[in-house]
Amino acid sequence: MHAGHGTAIFFTQLLLLVLVGRLLGEVMQRLRQPAVMGQLLAGVLLGPSIFGALMPAWQHAVFPDNEAQKKMLDAVSELGVLLLLLSTGLETDLGLVRRMKRMAIFASAGGMLIPFVCGFALGWHLPDNLLPHPEARLVTSLFLGTALSISSVKVVAMVIREVDYLRRNIGQIILAAAILDDTTGWIIIAAIAGLGASGSVDLGHLTFSLGGTLLFIVLCFTVGKRAVAVAIRWTNDRFTVEMPVLSAILVITFVLALATDKLGVHTALGAFMAGVMIGQSPILSEQIEAQLRGLIVALFAPVFFGVAGLSVDLTILLDWRMLGLVAGLILIASIGKFTGCFIGGRLGGMSSAEALALATGMNARGSTEIIVASIGLSLGVLSKDLFTMIVIMALITTLIMPPVLRRALVRIPLSAEEKARLEKEAAEEKDFLPNVERILTAVDGSANGRFAAWIAGLTAGVRGTLTTVLAPAPAATDDSAAVDAGECAGLDAYEIALAAATHSVSRAPGTPGVEEDKPVKPGEKAREAARLVLRERTGKAPQKTPELPHGPVKEGKDETPEDETSSKAAPKHEPVGEAHDDKRVSEAKKEGEFVADDPSDTAREQEAAQPESSDEAVRISDEIAKGYGFVIAGFDAPGKESDSDVPPLPLPTGVLPLTKAFDGAIAIVLAHGDHARQPDAPLNILVPVSGTDYSRHAAELAITLARAAKAPVTALHVSARVAPGMLHRRWRPRVLRPDAAETAMLENLHSLAERNGVKLRTRLLAGGKVDDAILHQIHHGKHNLLVLGVQPRFGDRLNFGAVSHRLLEERRCSVIVLSA
Repeated sequence: MHAGHGTAIFFTQLLLLVLVGRLLGEVMQRLRQPAVMGQLLAGVLLGPSIFGALMPAWQHAVFPDNEAQKKMLDAVSELGVLLLLLSTGLETDLGLVRRMKRMAIFASAGGMLIPFVCGFALGWHLPDNLLPHPEARLVTSLFLGTALSISSVKVVAMVIREVDYLRRNIGQIILAAAILDDTTGWIIIAAIAGLGASGSVDLGHLTFSLGGTLLFIVLCFTVGKRAVAVAIRWTNDRFTVEMPVLSAILVITFVLALATDKLGVHTALGAFMAGVMIGQSPILSEQIEAQLRGLIVALFAPVFFGVAGLSVDLTILLDWRMLGLVAGLILIASIGKFTGCFIGGRLGGMSSAEALALATGMNARGSTEIIVASIGLSLGVLSKDLFTMIVIMALITTLIMPPVLRRALVRIPLSAEEKARLEKEAAEEKDFLPNVERILTAVDGSANGRFAAWIAGLTAGVRGTLTTVLAPAPAATDDSAAVDAGECAGLDAYEIALAAATHSVSRAPGTPGVEEDKPVKPGEKAREAARLVLRERTGKAPQKTPELPHGPVKEGKDETPEDETSSKAAPKHEPVGEAHDDKRVSEAKKEGEFVADDPSDTAREQEAAQPESSDEAVRISDEIAKGYGFVIAGFDAPGKESDSDVPPLPLPTGVLPLTKAFDGAIAIVLAHGDHARQPDAPLNILVPVSGTDYSRHAAELAITLARAAKAPVTALHVSARVAPGMLHRRWRPRVLRPDAAETAMLENLHSLAERNGVKLRTRLLAGGKVDDAILHQIHHGKHNLLVLGVQPRFGDRLNFGAVSHRLLEERRCSVIVLSA
């Protein structure tokens, strides 16, 4: 056979396995069964049992009994095993296991111990003609016991998700127990595979393999976890090629697979542990995970399960003795697993109904059993007949489990504590901050930058969100600036953010109905804060007005000719849109809508004059492009009055370029009063709310900061309704009773605060004069931080509206402008 013909046969095999596997997978999915069962049936259909029996010549032509041809398909199948286990590891939620540890440990232990004993006993008493090597009966018995004791996380998760029980207590317990089963099972399988590869029980080799495996797992869950997270973040941040993180994930998987192979255990353990560690990475976005899963589901899964099906020979069932053995294997596997899980669940404190659902769900072997059986066949631990029996057992138990589990789950009542937890989680899915994977804190050395760093640290610590502080190298220490700076005296922006994260890292509220972790110790708080807050440099220490992505704004007479000072020393500000004629300008002045001019026309000239500052601008822009969900900006204000008749929008220079460079949520931090001197000064927060999405995002940030700093927070709503006696008079504060819509809005905010463990004060004023009402409340409520949600109106220029303009122009406290 020439090489070209062999390649054509190989692609024909891939074509049939993928096409038939995906079609039958679709059929099984429509029948509410796992799609992998259809892919396995595709292999059985194309194998000797059906295709070979009906058209033997054609079957041998497509799947010839040729060693070189088999190795080509086996190579793809082996790669499929590694990627499937990588995917399984990615779905392993260790936090879930920790939260449900008591019930999960008891359920998993009982569900593994009894089936293992049954499987080992079965293997010890099997006739010699079913064993590939009768002299190695111990290895086969150990392998069979382990194969019967594990469950399929994928199948269990699919059924639980389908009946919407994924977040229910019973659903999480079943998943946690299945995860423990899989993790323990793969460790045992890897060790037994090492024995099978050596062909005998060598105590020295066994000690080396088990010791090395234990050390490998310990390293994975300690330094390995952090090293993988750093590697993924570094790859994402430094590489510019397409999909660099996907390549990094594959490299990590192959390296760990080779490491376990060198230990004398199976590569499956390395791939699984790689998935577990990668899944814990804080920047593994859903998009990257979807790309990886798409590759596995579309190609490697159909090929692997199809190849497994090709090895199944159903003709052995024509022998009544083999049929009896298959039935006995199914009974032993099902009864052993059901009994062990039920007893373990009851010992773990579950009710009879919950233990019944647990035992039913854990009885599905699914894809996991097929992978284990394929490994056993490839190592020579299982014969073809024994492999066929295990595959049939996995197929039948998996097909029976979904309808039975559905009936068992719907009979479990919902407790009050569980209901509260589910409502909390459902509400958080719609919130803004819980869905942010990374925060970028772009600051300079000014008072605004230092206060922004403190705000970012509080948010990172309390939310557990990875935060990068992008700041210039600290300038020479200014003793006058350190006066009254509190604990933050002499600290740069990164150190301030780190101190804030350490201060707030243990402030997360508990979840009702879920077993809590132990309180965070002081040393652990510092380590966790150091993990969350990262440092990046923009280069040299900043000038007074920082450079941002669209170019610097020059300051000072030294840099501007005398005849241009009046026109270029401070940026001009014009009305919204194309209002350049006198009529449009006058109308814009009356409405009070003023915007910052886009400095793009002068940026190119100034970049040539200040190349070093331009480099800092590019650094900020490049950092933003690395994939952040939230930017907190703290820069020095322009500090100059405008000669224009149109008042400037009183925000830091460069806000417009920053909003153009980033299309996500941006918080612009302006320090005032005590916060300008002491970033960690106490907070008294006010957040105006109006029922809009952006005002609710601002309320969410305000409540998060109140939780982190243990600060009071007040939500103010200014109603458009007019109170009695207010007509035709100057506005003054009048309290109103809320109407139905306002009541619903305030109740929603109280619910948000309660979920975060914060007591929220609310105030409702009448008259519709929003700016007057907010300024009044700041003064009488003695608030020192205003969190202002805005919706920018984009065009050639940026506009936050007349209310925001006045509040910023007359600000009497620190302000966070949140554009979400």
